[in-house]
Amino acid sequence: MSFALTACGGSDDSAEPAASATASGPFEYKDALGKDIKLDKTPATVVAQSSVAAALWDAGFQVKGAYGELKPDAAGKLSYQAGSLDLSKVTVIGSTYGEFDTEKYALMNPQLIVDYTFDNKNLWYVPEAQSAKILSLAPGLAVPGNYQTTDEAIETMVGLAGKLGADTKSAALTTAKTDYAAGLTAVGEAAKASGLKVAIMSPGKDSLYVADPVQLPEGNTLKNQGLDMVSPPNPKKEVFAQLSWEKATDYKDVDVILVDARTYDASKADLAKIATWANLPAVKAGQIYPWYAAAPYSYQAYAKIYNELAGQLKTAKKLS
Repeated sequence: MSFALTACGGSDDSAEPAASATASGPFEYKDALGKDIKLDKTPATVVAQSSVAAALWDAGFQVKGAYGELKPDAAGKLSYQAGSLDLSKVTVIGSTYGEFDTEKYALMNPQLIVDYTFDNKNLWYVPEAQSAKILSLAPGLAVPGNYQTTDEAIETMVGLAGKLGADTKSAALTTAKTDYAAGLTAVGEAAKASGLKVAIMSPGKDSLYVADPVQLPEGNTLKNQGLDMVSPPNPKKEVFAQLSWEKATDYKDVDVILVDARTYDASKADLAKIATWANLPAVKAGQIYPWYAAAPYSYQAYAKIYNELAGQLKTAKKLS
């Protein structure tokens, strides 16, 4: 999930985790920044970035606080990035990127804060100007922002949830894992039957960003299932290749485009005015489907994502 291009699918039907396990100890964890976090007792008052919080929630650990993408839309619905989080049971510390209520956080008497790191230096959603104060109140635990596959990413979250006291052998989690495997199988079957060429993109107003699938856990996972994933020229081996809109025509042989679900709906009208985008065969055929960047790494979330994608691939047509 290397999706730090912009700061921003979960499942609505996963079982709610039991209240956090009674603290026991000790707690030890070597995080993505190489820090050895050692606590005498397992932390019970844990605050996490929204996608991480949702992943832990699905894995059976109920965080006490969360910050990140937690602002409901006009209909009162949370972003897919919040997964199955129940905000009536969570203290919201911040509702969008750059927002973090340090005073509210301090009043919680936090014991641990968990977030992604993409630069191997900082916690992704912790505002730099406030980070010293925030990290003085509780240890910061960084989980990797980059993984080889979604299997690896989910297993990391489940492992952390287990260390925090979750029952990772629960029937709910076992069922979710089975559903996830079924979703991957369905994607593989659709890929084999269709022969579709697929690209992951994040179209912007001034540039087209095309993801290199080998730099994304879901990209590698889909390739492993046999889906023909298109790679852009990428000499720097970055997640996204930034292209001028004139270069969009290089992707005229792509049958399906997965677009950044965080930004696409808001940009649709503007993109329709860009001829090189509007005239792409995949766009003209309506074979544009969501890429759920920053979705929680949980079996529940990705079972839904992969099953949805399998259905889309089964109905999509080969265009070239």
